Amino acid sequence: MPSSLPEFVLPMPAEDFLREYWQKQPLFMPAAASGLDSPDADTLAGLALEDGVEARIIEGAGNGPWSLTQGPLEETVFDGLGEENWTLLVQSVDHFLTETSLLLDCFNFLPNWRLEDIMMSYATRGGSVGPHFDRYDVFLIQASGTRRWQIGQVSDDNSPRQPHPDLKLLSEMAVEEEFVARPGDVLYLPPGVAHHGVAEDSDCITWSVGFRAPDYQMLMAEIAGECLAEADSELFSDPQRTITDNPAVLADADRQQLVRGALDLLNPEAIERAVYRWLSTPRQDGLEFAVDDHHIRMRDGQIALVRHGSTRLLMQGNRVWLNGEAHSLTEKQRPLVHLLASQRRYTQHELEAVMTDTAQELLHEWIEQGYFAPL
Repeated sequence: MPSSLPEFVLPMPAEDFLREYWQKQPLFMPAAASGLDSPDADTLAGLALEDGVEARIIEGAGNGPWSLTQGPLEETVFDGLGEENWTLLVQSVDHFLTETSLLLDCFNFLPNWRLEDIMMSYATRGGSVGPHFDRYDVFLIQASGTRRWQIGQVSDDNSPRQPHPDLKLLSEMAVEEEFVARPGDVLYLPPGVAHHGVAEDSDCITWSVGFRAPDYQMLMAEIAGECLAEADSELFSDPQRTITDNPAVLADADRQQLVRGALDLLNPEAIERAVYRWLSTPRQDGLEFAVDDHHIRMRDGQIALVRHGSTRLLMQGNRVWLNGEAHSLTEKQRPLVHLLASQRRYTQHELEAVMTDTAQELLHEWIEQGYFAPL
C-alpha cells in the first residue's frame, strides 16, 4: 500500500495558533505530520553532490570543536566522516523534489509569499548543528529517527557566540524546555528562540519549513535598482542662483532641492514592481529538475497536475508574477491562474471548473516551460 503525500495538520484552529503562538512562543505538536518517508538519506546525499544545490556538512558535538564543510560537495567527503556526530544539510529540497514541495499546501493559513523553502538535515547519532537561533519562523518536522530538542532563551545578534569563523553558535543557552521528537512530531519556533537539536540515532532526518522574513535593507536595494533602471539621468541645476552669503555651507534651499530630486526617482509603479518581482522570485531559480510524476500519482491518484517545486506565483490584480516575471491576464484566465497560485496540486475537477480556451493555452505554455507538470 503506497503511503500518502507529505501532510501537516495544526492541532488547533489556525486562528488560535496565530493568536497564541505565531511569532510569540514555541509549540510542540506530537504526530502532526505524516507521509514523510521520502526523500531518504541516499537521496539527500545525492542532491548534495549536484551543481547548484546549496549543501553543507557540520561536524561536532557538545562544546565542540565544530567544523563546517561548504558545498558544492564531492562524493569523497562522505568517506572521511565517522559514524557519529555529523549532520548533512541540504537547502531548498522542495525546489528540487516537487513531491516534497506539496507539503507547503498545508500552510495555507499563511500567505504563500511568506514561505521560503524546505531545508532537510540528515544526522548520525550525536549529530547536531549546535545551539543557535534563527531570524525567521520555522517548523521542524521529524521525518525519521529521533531528535532531542532543547529550547532556550530569546536571543539576538548581541547574544554571546562561540569563537567560530563560520558558524554562529551560541556560547550560552539556558535550557527552558526539552522535547524528544519522533517521526511525525513537529516543533514550531518563532524568530530568535535559541534551540539545540541532537540526533539520538543514526537515521535522523528532519524537515525544516522556513519562512521568508524580508530584510528591509535588501528590499530598499531592490526598489532603488528598479527605480534607477528606468529613470532618466537628470543633473542638479540652479539657473536662478543668487550670490551666496556663506560659501562654506550647504544652504537649506540647495539641500532640499538635492533631496527632492533624488526622492523623485522613487516612482510608485517601479516600487510596486520591485516588491512583486522580489517576492515572486524563488530562492533557487532556473531549475530544470524533472517531476517524479509516477511516484506522486501512486501516492495520490486524484492529482491531475502539480506545480514544479521551484515555481512561485503571486497575484496582482489583472497580472500574475511568475518567478519574478509579470504576465498580464484576461478575465477568462484569472480564475485558473488564481487556482494555480493558491495551491500546488490540482485535481481534474478543480481544473475543469476554471478552464477556458485562453486559460488552456496559457497553462499549456507554462507546462511546456516546465513550471507545471501533468500527471
